[in-house]
Amino acid sequence: MNNNLIDLVLKTQRKWADYILAISKAHKKNENLNDLVDELLDDVYAFQYSDVLFKPTLAKINQFRSKRKEFISYFIGKNQVCSEDTGFAIKEWKSINFENFKIIGNDDYILSMGNYYFEDSNNKLLKVEYTFGFIKVDKNELRINLHHSSLPFDN
Repeated sequence: MNNNLIDLVLKTQRKWADYILAISKAHKKNENLNDLVDELLDDVYAFQYSDVLFKPTLAKINQFRSKRKEFISYFIGKNQVCSEDTGFAIKEWKSINFENFKIIGNDDYILSMGNYYFEDSNNKLLKVEYTFGFIKVDKNELRINLHHSSLPFDN
């Protein structure tokens, strides 16, 4: 695997996490979230280039999504598209860290899989399993076209 592609994956994951943290902070300050969510969807996801598949962590009823407004519903929970959504990105997250198990792919398509950890304002960690698919849209830029995340199995 090319080191440049690995660096692009790490950069895109960090960009995704930074947007989620920015949305969380803006919500806490009672700021308008619409522009931030649009930036997240335009700067990190591949809506302008391809279809995008999303299986959100906490979705049970509408567990598979592909429409932009379904993403917005999950992240900020204010557009009444999916009734189960309470706004994952508006929770009081203070840090998000990716732990990649493996990154594979070629020049045009890359997959990463692992865990990411969300730390809230009470220092509680939420461990989430994820798979991200990325398409290369520029020499130095990736966009996510597959986002699957779920809580670890618990019997």
